[in-house]
Amino acid sequence: MKKLLLLLIVCISFSGCLSSKKYHVSENNAKQTLEQNGITVICEYLDEGKLMKRHGRGDDNPYITREFVLTPIYSLVFEVEIKNKTSMAVKYDSRETELFFGEKSTRAAVVSDLDTNLEDEKYLKGSDKLARIRLAKKTMYNNVVRVRPGESYKGYIVFRNNFRQRGDCTLNLPLLYNNGNVAEEFEFNYQLTKKRQ
Repeated sequence: MKKLLLLLIVCISFSGCLSSKKYHVSENNAKQTLEQNGITVICEYLDEGKLMKRHGRGDDNPYITREFVLTPIYSLVFEVEIKNKTSMAVKYDSRETELFFGEKSTRAAVVSDLDTNLEDEKYLKGSDKLARIRLAKKTMYNNVVRVRPGESYKGYIVFRNNFRQRGDCTLNLPLLYNNGNVAEEFEFNYQLTKKRQ
């Protein structure tokens, strides 16, 4: 009986640790809007709490950090809407989009990056893996997105790394013309800290 009681106490303590995972939140305005020469970009940082409300807490949510793996990979997710009121098409290119956070500079992820995370591969069921990829394809910017004059596009721009720190975070988002020249460059600044779930 004492062993059973001791086991129960250990399980409850461990489950308390599981439910108190920390994740990055924005200390300043999570939703920011910039407008330059007819192009408007609305950028909102989505912390894991918001992402769990939208997409659930399970293994089928590709944006949730798995803390109890050898090297946890964190996703910093920004919901970005680009509105083009100019007379020329502009394009988003993941290879040109960068996040500066602490000492790290990270390029924007694409859907295939979620598919090749070896730490996730170790524990994911096949059905969860497929659900994660479906959700990513539905919500993420991927590779290159063109926004024609008078149109807009909205989706997630995701950065994946072993982000553990807190502090200044800058999203650098250049929008290009079809010839590759920079149309406008947008910079969003956030102050990120960690909060218990």
